[in-house]
Amino acid sequence: MKLVLSSNEIKIIRIWADSTMHGGHWGDGDIVLPEERIILDKLGNTGGGELDFTPEEARIVLIWSESSRGIHTMEEESAIGKLRAVLAEGR
Repeated sequence: MKLVLSSNEIKIIRIWADSTMHGGHWGDGDIVLPEERIILDKLGNTGGGELDFTPEEARIVLIWSESSRGIHTMEEESAIGKLRAVLAEGR
């Protein structure tokens, strides 16, 4: 599914990814799974705009978003809403 993310939403997703991958989700946190690498590559190829995300990729990023506990900013909520829409469309 095509997903339009702003440059700030992409920065937020990268923060979530870094927090999760280097925060100990696999022991010392120094492992990046192939699926995670694909997502990071997609995010690295754009400063914002249209990206093609699968429901599984959206699910992974939503798991990353859980590393940001507490109150989410409006931009975080926007990104989460867009990712949930990808999941809903994939069902």
